[in-house]
Amino acid sequence: MKPFIVVTLCSMLSAPMLFSQSGSINNTLSDGGIFTIKDGSTTFLTLSQSDGSLSLSNIFTLPVTTASGVGVIFKGADRFIHDFKATGTDGNNTFVGVNSGNFTMGGSSIQASYNTAVGHSSLTSLTSGSYNSAFGSQSLFSNTTGYDNSAFGLASLSSNTTGFHNSAFGYLSLNSNTQGLSNSAFGRASLYSNIGSYNSAFGYLAGFNITTGSNNIAIGYDAQVSSAIGNNQIRMGNSLIESAVCQVAWTQPSDRRWKSNIAQSNLGLEFVSKLNPVSYARKNNDKQRTEYGFIAQEIEEVLKGAGVENTGMLTIDDAGMYQLRYNDLLAPMVKAIQELKKEKDDEVLTLRSENDALKQRMSKYESEQQRLLAAIERLTSLPESLSQASKEN
Repeated sequence: MKPFIVVTLCSMLSAPMLFSQSGSINNTLSDGGIFTIKDGSTTFLTLSQSDGSLSLSNIFTLPVTTASGVGVIFKGADRFIHDFKATGTDGNNTFVGVNSGNFTMGGSSIQASYNTAVGHSSLTSLTSGSYNSAFGSQSLFSNTTGYDNSAFGLASLSSNTTGFHNSAFGYLSLNSNTQGLSNSAFGRASLYSNIGSYNSAFGYLAGFNITTGSNNIAIGYDAQVSSAIGNNQIRMGNSLIESAVCQVAWTQPSDRRWKSNIAQSNLGLEFVSKLNPVSYARKNNDKQRTEYGFIAQEIEEVLKGAGVENTGMLTIDDAGMYQLRYNDLLAPMVKAIQELKKEKDDEVLTLRSENDALKQRMSKYESEQQRLLAAIERLTSLPESLSQASKEN
């Protein structure tokens, strides 16, 4: 039988104390040995030499943490594992990690309840926030009353205090967010600078530049919207993208009920005739493929000449780079075709009118010609008639 050491301590069931003075227990387990803490026939803890496993019996259960000295496992002087439940709250918290959670949160009912934090200093500033999940060192570090937040990654949502309904997945994702709500960030440093709301970013550094802007979408590595403070923008990919493919054509909302200030286009043939179609190669295209289009600055000058300002056709991003919405050129081109058709139709009408007048004149000339021919014929036959009459006489 392999040897084992049995150390009997004070019973958790109020058994008499066998050690009246503090001291140290030092020993070495032999191969396969087991260190056991028990009280009579009740085993509370075992430590196996062979595999290093530490086991707590079902009887030996840590009480719910209600104070810094109750039901807490410390690592040195720092709290390491606890489930602090403030008076009057539902509790059901789980905190794992050095200085994760705290013992000062409070409130009532679901406040300061249903939180899970794993990682050094995760959810360490929590006061009354609930339903938060933090995984990673300093994740949701500053969160106080914010609720329904999910943070996965070192320093993710680290600055969040009162913001709620946020999801951050990745190192430094949504790191600067304090009060913004309903943001979704997936990827390292995605939505890093965000303090606004309803933004979505997917990819490493995606939406990194967004600050106070809201309802923006950034998809792909380093995808940045045009304006850091702008709203309702979408950016797919960065400036290195060479091709964008979709199985079907894009469909755009065009219902009359979504539009106001509807008027006939003031841009048509004159505007289109001043456009300068060009061919070019993109600088980021290694193959230098030829593309066809326009230069945004040139279109801006044509628009100014037509007295058109504040148009969505052109936008300028925070770096001063121009962007052109080609779809807006369709209406002026259609208007130009319509104007050309009207000019042609007017010319046709004029020609038809002139042709009708010529027909009438020709008809009149033909009638006069017939009368003239008849008169000539009569004159021609007159001498013969006179000669015949003379003979008869």
